[in-house]
Amino acid sequence: MSRNLKIFVVDTGPLITLAVANSLDYLLYVDADVVIPDAVLHEATRDASRLGVQDIIDWVKAHRAHVEIAPTKAYEVYDAARVTMPNLREPDLGEKAAVEVIEEPDRLQGDERGVLLCEETAVLRRVVVRDRTRIVELSTLDFLRILEAEQRIQSAEQVFELAEKAGRFPSRVAKLDAQDEATRAAIQGLVKRRDIDLER
Repeated sequence: MSRNLKIFVVDTGPLITLAVANSLDYLLYVDADVVIPDAVLHEATRDASRLGVQDIIDWVKAHRAHVEIAPTKAYEVYDAARVTMPNLREPDLGEKAAVEVIEEPDRLQGDERGVLLCEETAVLRRVVVRDRTRIVELSTLDFLRILEAEQRIQSAEQVFELAEKAGRFPSRVAKLDAQDEATRAAIQGLVKRRDIDLER
């Protein structure tokens, strides 16, 4: 069944924050396709010593039916270059890959809307091909507050407290507050309960 919403996880912040708070499944609490660019997943999991890395890897593997790892040319080129330069680091690789995915012609179809879930990255300013009126940036805090308002989770604040207890101090930026009332209402209205059983 076609959905009206796609969630693009366009930087590592939401993945890490939700992972260390044991809350990654919250991304699946809405009736939406979840899309993670390959470079964003790489940046979130390349350092095995970082908080939440194994949880992210395990979660992605467990939910392949609901989470798409989108391949990009940006990551393909970077990965090929690492053959001769194993320690290569490319600034903004995740952001470049995210823009590439968002701008794919068939990513949003019909009346679909796109949510760019991020903490620090302002990807939307770099998107030039896509109809920007169909895309909105949300922070992790915005996303959790919407779930709380829809009574999908008990408390957004509790997620942040759990993350902080685990040693992560995530950004508390709120991007939704900058949107007009109609946009806020439209995004909140797209948050629906899934009618399918999630794979565990």
